[in-house]
Amino acid sequence: MAAPLRILVPLLSAVVLAAGAAAPASGSPPGASAAAGTVRMTGVVLRTPAEPGQPARTGLRVGSRLVATSGAGIERTPAGSQVTVDVGVPPTAGPSGDRVAASIDAASRQGAPALAVQRVVSSTPPVAQAYTPATRALTMVNVTPRGATPDPIGTPALTTQVSASSTFWQQQSRGELRLAMSGALRPSYTASVDCSDPFALWDEAARRTGYVDADNTSLVLVLPGNAACSYGLGTIGGSPNSGGYIYYTGDSPDVLSHEAGHNMSLMHADRLACPTPDARQLGWDDFGTSCELAAYGDGQDIMSVDLIGSPSPMLSTPQALRTGMLEASAATVLPGTGTSSVTLLPVAGRTGLRSARVTNPATGVTYYVEYRRASGLDAENAWGHRTGVRVLRWNYDSTNETVLLDPSPTGTWDDADPVLDVGETLTTYDGGLRIRTVSAGTSSATVEVTSSVTLRDFTMSAGPSISGTRGVGRTLTANRGAWSPTPSSTSYRWLRDGVAISGAYYSTYTPRTADAGRYLSVRVTVRRLGYRDATATSSRVGIPIYATTAPRIGGTAQVGRTLTAYVGSWTPTPSTYGYQWYRGSTAISGATAKTYVVRSSDAGAKIRARVTARRTGYSSGSAYTAYTAAVTR
Repeated sequence: MAAPLRILVPLLSAVVLAAGAAAPASGSPPGASAAAGTVRMTGVVLRTPAEPGQPARTGLRVGSRLVATSGAGIERTPAGSQVTVDVGVPPTAGPSGDRVAASIDAASRQGAPALAVQRVVSSTPPVAQAYTPATRALTMVNVTPRGATPDPIGTPALTTQVSASSTFWQQQSRGELRLAMSGALRPSYTASVDCSDPFALWDEAARRTGYVDADNTSLVLVLPGNAACSYGLGTIGGSPNSGGYIYYTGDSPDVLSHEAGHNMSLMHADRLACPTPDARQLGWDDFGTSCELAAYGDGQDIMSVDLIGSPSPMLSTPQALRTGMLEASAATVLPGTGTSSVTLLPVAGRTGLRSARVTNPATGVTYYVEYRRASGLDAENAWGHRTGVRVLRWNYDSTNETVLLDPSPTGTWDDADPVLDVGETLTTYDGGLRIRTVSAGTSSATVEVTSSVTLRDFTMSAGPSISGTRGVGRTLTANRGAWSPTPSSTSYRWLRDGVAISGAYYSTYTPRTADAGRYLSVRVTVRRLGYRDATATSSRVGIPIYATTAPRIGGTAQVGRTLTAYVGSWTPTPSTYGYQWYRGSTAISGATAKTYVVRSSDAGAKIRARVTARRTGYSSGSAYTAYTAAVTR
């Protein structure tokens, strides 16, 4: 069993560490009340990334208020999620009044413990999405945390900082994401709390500046260097356009760019340090015996560390692809089987094919290959690493951090050679994928990816089927059948006469008018890591031709009089009709014509007819008329 993953935090006097990112809007609490001693509140989950010597912190934005929270349930909830929670009311909140506001006030005082979340009642995570072009409005204020000495930075220096950071993000987003100060620098002040509770610090600043959290906005606190705070900190956004909260020290553009990146949903750029190549574990969460994660270890990504006064390094391609800052045409997806090659252009060139993705079909892990040259923005490298072909992965299942892999690991965080040189091969821990650099020049690099993964096959003991009443407006349910081993996921595709129905890819389907008379089936695809996807299609079921206007009876219900069945309207248009007359619920023998002469045996009974619509190649449909009045003599 692999040893627990350890985190290395390298410290260099010439290097500055940064961090941060944000969250959206609150809603209304459910009608159910909280248990005694608790209060129910609805808001958005805020989280800061882990920093050197500091764990990740979790809080809530409830309306316009921010408050630190604790509790395993809330700490495992994704940042940016809309939640309703029950929290314990602090003893200092008082017995009456607005208990939500009083609880937040009590928890926001200096030294007060975070609000204890007793239960997460409901949670809606944010939807991952690419950015929308926008200008992020920064509400900026010089704040002196409690116990620190004021050392404000003036408007000219901060304006220069914002402008440089805006230029960086424009470079990353084809000119479509910008930063700008929102109005004048707000009046400086001394806070009633220190940096031990950043949510209380931001909450007080929001109230003093009038900041309202909204998409494409950030509240930025500029702190004096003598404050006992992280160099930078920010909340993690749910999307690239999320609002957020930031604090930092100094006027370096890099720290603002980094923290704004957190607000835009980006996490840290780390590096894997292993003692030997065969120790590399490239599975979901675990990195193998003796491997360590070097925090901020990717010196060629703004979400790592940076040298003060140097140009900001570009985002790695996994970060840029996830947020849409690298256009889809700049990346290619390689098959996870056989051997394929790709020629990549330098990332900093900002043109052509710059990233290749390949997923190990045995583990489900996706790797990203990119080419960096020591020129332009790619020349900036905080750790002095060699530049060239790089292989990364993105821990989208856990920390959301990118990880730079090392083809020739030495086990130390200051290993300066994460480059896959010409002729060198990086092999995944399971041996399934091999990534090799074929050539590398000043303008491009060619990489070969080979998969030796042997996938197993599913065994199907019972095929897919469809259950439910067949008819327009009646819901059908797809059953995936019986498979061995049990699939980890199943996808569905409903078919009309063998052709896929647009948007019909759930396990249930409600036939509509267009399905009337047609034959439906469902195609099921099952998946499991280490197995080939398997697909099977159910038998067809017919959806009857549909009566859009019900048939009816004309005539008088009297012995000896003639009744006529009028067919109504149908879709699709039938070519023939059939008839069956009924006395009550009993079919009348031989009464199968369009008309029926009422018999003496019908006296006192009610009559109705069933009309059957037929068309060659379509599923026939039937509909009953309403009953007549009771037959008279």
